[in-house]
Amino acid sequence: MDGVKTLAGFRRTSVLSVRSGLGPTNYSCSTERRIIQVCVESADAFEHFGFQGGTLLTEHLTQTASNVAPLRRGERRKQHTKRRLLDAAAETYGDVGVEGATISAITERADVGLGTFYLHFEDKDAIAVAVSGFVLKRIEQEESAALETVRSFGGSPDPLATLARVVCGRTTDTPGLMCALLRWDGPSSPGEGADVDQIALRHALLPRFAERYSDGVSSGIYRMEDPTFAATALLGLIANCIPAFVGQSRTDWNSLASFLERAMVSMFRR
Repeated sequence: MDGVKTLAGFRRTSVLSVRSGLGPTNYSCSTERRIIQVCVESADAFEHFGFQGGTLLTEHLTQTASNVAPLRRGERRKQHTKRRLLDAAAETYGDVGVEGATISAITERADVGLGTFYLHFEDKDAIAVAVSGFVLKRIEQEESAALETVRSFGGSPDPLATLARVVCGRTTDTPGLMCALLRWDGPSSPGEGADVDQIALRHALLPRFAERYSDGVSSGIYRMEDPTFAATALLGLIANCIPAFVGQSRTDWNSLASFLERAMVSMFRR
């Protein structure tokens, strides 16, 4: 667990400054894209932070890194098993999609029994919701870090472009998983009162994009349009472009991010 304890003292902004080769005194608007890219890359330089070899940031690691009281041995085993199931689900989705995944395929990859699966998740929709939630959390963390870092250098980040670049950066690590989650519409039979828009990744991202559009309107970057319509248009573009990019076996994600940025300028900039 030493790697996790080390993470607790990790100061993101100082590392970003070193890796980007930038400092507060030599920031210019032209460096904004590089800073955002480094924000995405820097997290992957640390063991146990988010995806590790394609695996997900789990509640256990988050709690440990936050100096929560150590779990008892039984709870540690339980969390470890849950992490294995989540990792196995993420890898399975990357291979066959969310709809094509089965509980048997997930448990076989995690090397646990079916009964163990049901100790942690109600059904296959529940584990897909959990995986989507962890990916969304990672995107939110990286976006916040990117915005904060650009501002710390005296810049005025484009909120939509920043979020789009972070999503593209996340796809760099696990393209198959991101494609699968962006295609997934949520549970086939949501329970009473369940809000599908909050548990499928694509729909969960919609209010965040709408909020960023509103931020851009308030700062005078974007034209006055309905934020939800604008966010839907951009998210639809992203959700279609990323699978097409992966399907062509392309890996130059920065070029896709630049294309999306140009599209945003054409559609929304004043």
